[in-house]
Amino acid sequence: MSKVGAHKCAPLRCFGAVLLSAVFLVAPYGRSRAAAVPPIVERTAAAYAAEVRGIVGMQRHFITRIKGGPISHTEESDSGFLMHDGSFVRIKYCRVTDDGRAFDAGQLERRDSQTNRDWADGRIFFKEPYDPRYMADYDFEPPQACAGCAAGTVAVNFSSGIRDAQHGSGTMWIDAVNARVARLTYVPNALPPHATSGSVTEFDGPGLPDLWYVTRIESAYRGHIFILTGSGTFIGTFDHFRRFSALTEAEAALQSGTI
Repeated sequence: MSKVGAHKCAPLRCFGAVLLSAVFLVAPYGRSRAAAVPPIVERTAAAYAAEVRGIVGMQRHFITRIKGGPISHTEESDSGFLMHDGSFVRIKYCRVTDDGRAFDAGQLERRDSQTNRDWADGRIFFKEPYDPRYMADYDFEPPQACAGCAAGTVAVNFSSGIRDAQHGSGTMWIDAVNARVARLTYVPNALPPHATSGSVTEFDGPGLPDLWYVTRIESAYRGHIFILTGSGTFIGTFDHFRRFSALTEAEAALQSGTI
């Protein structure tokens, strides 16, 4: 909630700022695993680790819409993102608009600084249950056949006892042939302040011929503050994936906006 609390704001705008900052904003976590990991999840984790190897850049495009009574708020942004072996390296925004008003250079710089600090602190991303770094945080049910899915798709339910927004309970649909996640939906274990319900769905696809990654996120929340009942939607798309042979090359592309 980095933008809230530093200044006074209208109730709906406070709810919107909380949603913007809390979709992936959480506290530190512990570790626990009470049951064995199904083999299909182990295979998926191994495939994911292999595909995110090296230095990868991408573009991110977000749209957040908040509505409550007669008031509405929209923020849009475009940014570049770098990761190394699946771990965050750096983010740089090239455009942010607040209800149609573009951020100036100073506002962009402040957004860059805050977002990079939050990512570096490990606070702005969902800890995927198929990421080898976080699998121990989750319990898994045995895979089940998925009615109405593509042939060979299985559904695996997961849950976590870690009560923060970086963990949740839900289902991932996995192609049993290539061990890639096609879609994942979950309810965060901790909703943003003032939200009473919400869910997130991730859609995975081919970012590169040798990289299967999340390409779209859709989340929706409902809540209330004082006498206002509101809703918020968040849509993120990820594209222009690119591999780099060296971090210096990747950093240069990020700074110049050429990822």
